[in-house]
Amino acid sequence: MKNIQGGHLTTNNKSKRANSGLKFKEASVIGNPVAYAMGQAQYLCRSKIKPYMPYYLSTLDEKMWRSGLSDMLYPSTWVPGMNEVSLNKNQTDKFLKSWGSLYPRSGFLNQKNEVKTASVIAARALAVVSDGGARIYQSSGCASADCMKKNGKWQMISPVEEKSCRAFGIESVEALKDKVDKDGQYGWTAWRNYGCCIPGPGMFIGSSITGCLN
Repeated sequence: MKNIQGGHLTTNNKSKRANSGLKFKEASVIGNPVAYAMGQAQYLCRSKIKPYMPYYLSTLDEKMWRSGLSDMLYPSTWVPGMNEVSLNKNQTDKFLKSWGSLYPRSGFLNQKNEVKTASVIAARALAVVSDGGARIYQSSGCASADCMKKNGKWQMISPVEEKSCRAFGIESVEALKDKVDKDGQYGWTAWRNYGCCIPGPGMFIGSSITGCLN
């Protein structure tokens, strides 16, 4: 008999499967309340994100979040190393050193490290909002290919409040030890690249992409 408690999938069976590393987590994608304030600044691009908007709630998309059936036709679901949460460029290392595959976009992941599991699940939830599909979600109006290159950059806000952001897949197991939450609850701010022209007199001479600094 299986029980879902505190964001984890556990089992009462004293079998090898109990130590398989299979975990389950729910996920939510909520519009950053800071987005509106940043959009009012003169020299910052206005975000398409609406503050406090629930773009994705896995509890409302229960069937697909638990089964991943809507992603069965995506090659990334079946081809190892094709769409991994990993920064390794070598195809073999990209798979072997991956934190987990972005597809299928479900709440289940076979990963023994708690923080890595939460990171991959967060990336999957954002991929639902960015890439869509046969899911229950609210579009953010920005495709992941444009906004979240190389897995994007993430700033942890819970259980540790970080002052910088980085892509998932680069931190060592040792560095992640201090970020484990005993209740299995995690939160990040996802930073995405935006480019725009600032209204006003003058002429265009070039452009640059800004975002969270490491």
